[in-house]
Amino acid sequence: MPVINIEEKRKIPVEIEFPFTMQEFDIQVAIHGMSHQKVKASDKWGFLPMTQDRIERLIEVVEENESSYENAKTYLNILNRWSNNDFSQSDLDHNLIWKMQNGTVGRATGILTYEEEKEFIKKHYKIEIEE
Repeated sequence: MPVINIEEKRKIPVEIEFPFTMQEFDIQVAIHGMSHQKVKASDKWGFLPMTQDRIERLIEVVEENESSYENAKTYLNILNRWSNNDFSQSDLDHNLIWKMQNGTVGRATGILTYEEEKEFIKKHYKIEIEE
């Protein structure tokens, strides 16, 4: 399936959005929010455009804090896959983070098609899609 690349005009640098001092819960919130762009779920709260610079920065932050994050290996597995444009398990990734956050509503039930993802992006983000 083709990958959708998002071009976002940043208001703040990614290093300020995701500082090395991020708490582990904030890493979960970021991954969870980005996963919504890729997954089917009855309810979704929190939307964060999935951009390559966000993914790469989160990898840096997790690597910097690997010894203090309980689930660092899980985050790195997800983020490294995404960094390589492998979203084939994004529903499972979403649900893993969702469970860590004690989710009760909005379990992912599959992965959006290319067209569904484009519609999701147009609906929730005011950004351009590169095709």
